[in-house]
Amino acid sequence: MKTGIEVKTGFMPLAWILYLCTPVIEINGQKNTRKWGVHYFDLAPGDYTVKIYFPYLFIKECGANQVNVRVEEGQTKKVSFEMPPWMMSKGDMRVS
Repeated sequence: MKTGIEVKTGFMPLAWILYLCTPVIEINGQKNTRKWGVHYFDLAPGDYTVKIYFPYLFIKECGANQVNVRVEEGQTKKVSFEMPPWMMSKGDMRVS
């Protein structure tokens, strides 16, 4: 069984301009640039800080938010990030 974190990034359709932006998924400070959608990160069991944001105009970390995740052996934690249509707010993050 896999051990890691599955990250889903998305936004409301009214914020269609975000198709032009590329999210950055930081896991314990390691930056991973990925397209909007679902991505799996194979990780060892342990505690992780997941931070997600995207560059937008002159803002380096637009929508920035983060959660702490504990991953046990053989477990896949799911983290979701949803950006609302107003760019100056934090993205909504949840762990399941």
